[in-house]
Amino acid sequence: CTADGSCSLKNKLPDGEWWRKEINAAQPKCREIDPDNVGTCHQWTVELSKGGQATVLDIKTMLSDFIKTTNNFDENHRVLDWNDQMDELYLSAPKNVVGSDKVFVTPHIDGFFGLIPFVRAWRCVYGLTGPHNTVTVQPMRNPDQREVTLGPGIFTCFDYNREIHWIENRVNASSPELDERMVLKIHFYDYPSLLPKWLGDAFGQLNAEYNFFARRAFLVSQFPDRSWFSKAVGGVINSITLFGGRAEKYFGYVNIGIVLAFIFAAHFRKYDLLSTAGIAPYGIAALALIFRSVTLGQFTRDAMALKATSVALLGLSYGHEFLRSSLSLGALFSLVLVAVGLGLAYLAYEALGPDLTYYGKQFGVVDAANAATEWPYGATGIPHPMVLGSVLALTGLRLHPTFGPKFSRNFLLHIACDLAVLAVEVFDVHLPAGMDYRSTLAEFLQFHQQPGNIYAHLLTTVMGVMGVLGLVNNVLYPSSAADKTSKNAYTNAPLITLAWTWLVVRYTVPDSDAANLTVLVMTLCALGVWAVKPPAYVNVLLLALAVGLQEFAHHHYGEVTYMASYANLTPQAALTFALHNIWLLPFELRAAVNSLSQFSLPSTSL
Repeated sequence: CTADGSCSLKNKLPDGEWWRKEINAAQPKCREIDPDNVGTCHQWTVELSKGGQATVLDIKTMLSDFIKTTNNFDENHRVLDWNDQMDELYLSAPKNVVGSDKVFVTPHIDGFFGLIPFVRAWRCVYGLTGPHNTVTVQPMRNPDQREVTLGPGIFTCFDYNREIHWIENRVNASSPELDERMVLKIHFYDYPSLLPKWLGDAFGQLNAEYNFFARRAFLVSQFPDRSWFSKAVGGVINSITLFGGRAEKYFGYVNIGIVLAFIFAAHFRKYDLLSTAGIAPYGIAALALIFRSVTLGQFTRDAMALKATSVALLGLSYGHEFLRSSLSLGALFSLVLVAVGLGLAYLAYEALGPDLTYYGKQFGVVDAANAATEWPYGATGIPHPMVLGSVLALTGLRLHPTFGPKFSRNFLLHIACDLAVLAVEVFDVHLPAGMDYRSTLAEFLQFHQQPGNIYAHLLTTVMGVMGVLGLVNNVLYPSSAADKTSKNAYTNAPLITLAWTWLVVRYTVPDSDAANLTVLVMTLCALGVWAVKPPAYVNVLLLALAVGLQEFAHHHYGEVTYMASYANLTPQAALTFALHNIWLLPFELRAAVNSLSQFSLPSTSL
């Protein structure tokens, strides 16, 4: 495969009739149990004929190269291994929506181990027959990749434990009944080369054992009309799939974790939550526009989920105060203004649609010629109606006689965030070409080659992070530095650090290992500062020592500093300096991982 993902097989792909004979010969029970071919049929590829296994090997070799090439495995020092025992030849039944067959047409995630960091299981679905009417939907991707019809030689690869997907049968009056859909499901797992191979293999086996269990349960419940037990098992499978799939599709498990961190950090205090979780959608909007390192599908889901959380917090806080206070003309005017603002914002969203609302043009994945023409846009429209609607609604909240004074600080904060995101959008603030994460990392690594310098920098960077967090703690919670017994009087800083770091790295660090390590290190540093509560002079000393020792490390190990390569008074130098500091910790962690990987025993990657 080439770097852009273009791939080819060594040998010609057999036609659909050949594959149909393969599955019938290897799995005669499919014909016995389902003579009318209305259900799905599966067969492990290890049970195919020698010719079938040879063709699968050719396809799997190509898919392995595709994954490693398009996901920077060499740069990130990761190992990709094959999970052959999970591979299967699969005949789908998108028209059968009863029993366990229903899970395939329901939004779902295949596995349950997405919370395990640093490791990943892959499922590649490779088309063998066509044309057909079955579409694979992957909503978290960009518009041109969200729907794919897997005809012969067409494939898609995704995270077995994390990416939501489903299939749909797109038959209509003008579409003839087309050929059945037969695919190969091919599996891999990958892990950092620093990880012992037996641990990586244990993760692969964990996924395989779950897959075997799920397959047995699926077969038991495929035809619910044949027994009460089959119907009961099918009901359980479909219920889990329905709930789990919808939770990921509409909100996202990572977002659930982030929101819970905000909630527990604020000890359920609604006004504190408005200052943290309430402004999270503004944060990711600005990061998405500036860094543009996530797909439009993911950003749209995240933005809608976090905006819904923010609106719910505002609504609950306002509603509680509205109901407990006396009804007055001022209260009614406040309510009307809120309704007008929300209505205007909703009309703007309806006119734009989700892809344009969430910056599809700016991301370059929606045709730039697309534009909303319906009011409140178009010739008779008003400028930036969505932001105007938000400002009107927030102003309505502020004008409530009793809620307004309590909301005053958050009102200013939310208005400032609204205007900041608008400025980023209007002035098209984003990283220029050649200054993305990987390009800047490549430059940074040129000045951090010596292992001693790399490890010294990582330690001193952690010192500096603790100093900065300590100073923030001193400013935001001045009395907590003296009163080390206070627990619930202040928002929990480690949890806030966890939530915001988690959000920021998702939108700025397209390197999962460095991103996960950054969240871990930042949270541990915040825990240390929160526990010790060092005074301001100690935090300043930590920060000064971090900077001084980093300069000494460069001198001691004979490496020029990265800053020296761009130290001049130009806008590009200023931007490089900003990115250097934003990405410093993930850069240092990636450099350390790369260095340690050089000393680890080489792992075999098939």
